Order: sequence, then C-alpha cells, then structure tokens
Amino acid sequence: MQKLLSSKMAYQGTSLHVEDVDLKDVAKQFGTPCYVYSAAHIRGQLQELQQAFEAVLPKAHMPKFCYATKANSNINILKTIKDAGGHLEIVSEGELFRGLKAGFKGSDIVMTGIGKQDSEIRAALNAGIKQLNLEAIEELETVNAIAAELGLKAPVAFRLNPNIAAGGDDKIMTGRARDKFGLGPDRILEAYETAHKLPNLEVVGLSMHIGSQIHEVWLFRQAYGVMAEMVQTLRAEGYKVPRLDIGGGFGIAYQEEEPLPAKDIAEAVRDIIVPLDVEILMEPGRFVVGNCGVLLSEVINIKHTTDKSFLVCDFAMNDIMRPSLYNAWHSIVPVAKTNATDTTYDIVGPVCETGDTFARSRTLPQLEKGDLVAVQSAGAYCSSMASNYNSRPMAPEVLIDGDKATLIRRRQTFDDLIALEA
Repeated sequence: MQKLLSSKMAYQGTSLHVEDVDLKDVAKQFGTPCYVYSAAHIRGQLQELQQAFEAVLPKAHMPKFCYATKANSNINILKTIKDAGGHLEIVSEGELFRGLKAGFKGSDIVMTGIGKQDSEIRAALNAGIKQLNLEAIEELETVNAIAAELGLKAPVAFRLNPNIAAGGDDKIMTGRARDKFGLGPDRILEAYETAHKLPNLEVVGLSMHIGSQIHEVWLFRQAYGVMAEMVQTLRAEGYKVPRLDIGGGFGIAYQEEEPLPAKDIAEAVRDIIVPLDVEILMEPGRFVVGNCGVLLSEVINIKHTTDKSFLVCDFAMNDIMRPSLYNAWHSIVPVAKTNATDTTYDIVGPVCETGDTFARSRTLPQLEKGDLVAVQSAGAYCSSMASNYNSRPMAPEVLIDGDKATLIRRRQTFDDLIALEA
C-alpha cells in the first residue's frame, strides 16, 4: 500500500477517511470524480510555518505568509487561510476578486505577474493592495500613469531574478536568467533610478521567487544571498529597501520524499535576511494546500490486453492536468482497505488523449468496476487548472472539517457548459 501523505488521512476500519469523514460517504453524497480537502491540514501547515519561524526569528521580523492563490483559489479555501492568519499573493484580477470576496483587505494582498493589464493594475491600486511586484522596467510608466489617474502613489517592488535553477520541473523553474520572470541584478539599479523619477510610485523593496517544489535549502540560501547583496548595493547608492518578498516554493511529498523542514527555511531567513532589518513577506502555496486534498474517483472498467491491464477511472486530465503537463507523479490508493492480490495497472481516464494517463505499471491491490480510488496530493494545481476538455463538467469540491463535509463548489451541469455560448 502506498504511503498516506497527510496526517489528516487514515484508514478507519476498512475505509479511507479524510479527518472523520468516510470517503465512501462522500462519493455517495457528491458523486465522483470529486475533490476532497481537509481544513485541518491547511491550518496545520500554516501553523507549522508560524511555529518554525517563531522559534528562530525575532518577533519584529516574523514574515507575513502570503498564500499563493494560484495553487487553489476556491474562496472557501481562501477563507480558511484568512481565518488561520494568512495573507495573499495574487497574479490576476480574478484572484484579486476572489481574495476580496473571501474577506481579505487590500492591504493583505501582494500582486505579482509578468503581464499585468491596465485594468488589473487599476483594480489592484483601487483595492489598496500592499504592493505590486514589477517584473519589467517597461511597467513603470504604465503604473505611474494609472496611479496618477487615481490620485495615489503605487507601492511597488522589483522582482529580482537571481539566475538560480530550482524547482521540481523545467516548467516551474522561475529564477533562471532565461526565464521570463523578473529583472537580473544588473537591471535592478536601473529600475530603482527610473522609479524614483516618477512622482506616483513608492518603491518599497524587492521580491523574488525562484521556482516551486524545491527540496534543497541551499538553493534558498543561495537565492537569499543574491538578494542580500542587491540590498547592500542599493543602500550604498542611497536607496531605501524597507521590505523584501522572498517568495515560496517549499517542496512537499508526492511519493516517499521528505518535505523540506520549515525549520531549515526559517534558519536560512534568520541567517541571511533578518540582518538586513526589513519587513519580510513569503509566498507559500503548494506547501499549504498540496497534501490537503484528494481527487476521489470510481473505477469505470478494467481493460486487459496482451501487454498490460488498464485501470480506467472516471477522473481525467481535465480534472488533474499535472501528469500530462509535467509528467508529475501522484500517489493513488484504494478507498477500501483490502488484502486482495497486488496487480500492476496503467491508470488512465476516459479523455480522448494518450496523455490522459496518470500512472504506468503502478501496483495496487486488485480492483473491480465500481471500486473507489483516491488520487493524493490533489490540493494544489488540480482544481485551479481544471478545464472542460471533451465537454466534461468540472468536478465538485468538498471541504472536510472534523466530521462535517461541506460542498464548496457544486458539480457543473451540461447547461453550465453552454451557458456562455451564443
């Protein structure tokens, strides 16, 4: 049996539970496929970060943890994070809309993005967000003009690209010189000089994010070191740097790997960032929600060929894009605990693509049509990346809190699929 990756998931008797709710009961009530999340896991991850940093950092330099909304943007997830003391990092006007609807104040929100549209900048400034992380010198005139139109000063930080390769896949590395994100150290000073000539900008510091699913603390230390050198360079030129947004990207377990301890990250921040005497922001996303959830699915059929057996399930690449997009691994476990003989399957969905394959030669107890499986680590970048490919309605989302299961997004209907079409 593959390892369960959240402490809030366990077999009780012969059935898999999320907190105190039997996944068989979730399937009966809400159908499959269905995303199922643990509120306690989310709160626990934020608490783990908070406690790790409190243990080693002075109180005056405790970071604000700005959850990366793109990981899972359901407003009920955002409300859970807000109630646990979190803040937000957003990358679009839609995420701003969600954050405000979830009850966050503008001052709780940081906005990043390489391609901010004028309407997004205007909405963010109108909302009074904490800062705009700018990624190109060419953005400055636009932001200054919009701020002038609104009669305010825009709080801006410049995203530093430290030219460090870090992340679980080439497509989620964001800190290399060849990536589209941020400004190299050679351009940051130019950005500061330009910004200080524009009357409706207030430069509040630097930001940085080098990638996602990072398990080696030395990569963070290296990146923080580049940022610290940049701060010293700017200050030597007479510029103030009161705030640093040092990003996120902390890795979680998808298989048997050990997650990067929050204590190790906190110690790196203590050693390199705290001596700079700045306000600190961080952007955890996957770390908070990745293992809070499963994608609950029913086996449609078992197809046998001369070469292999296919476990055909009712979830598909429109529900969980990561394996097709990144060749990502997701652990898949049966909902019913069984002593059935181990069998090797390719686990596939019903979408008309060979890429609609989630595991090859995966060993599971022998399963039958109608059995339930749970795809682990489905809390991050699954529902938020979902689509209607093959005209499949999007799956519902259910939030578990103790023994209570709450529907936080209903299943789409076929009428929903065509509601916006003329």
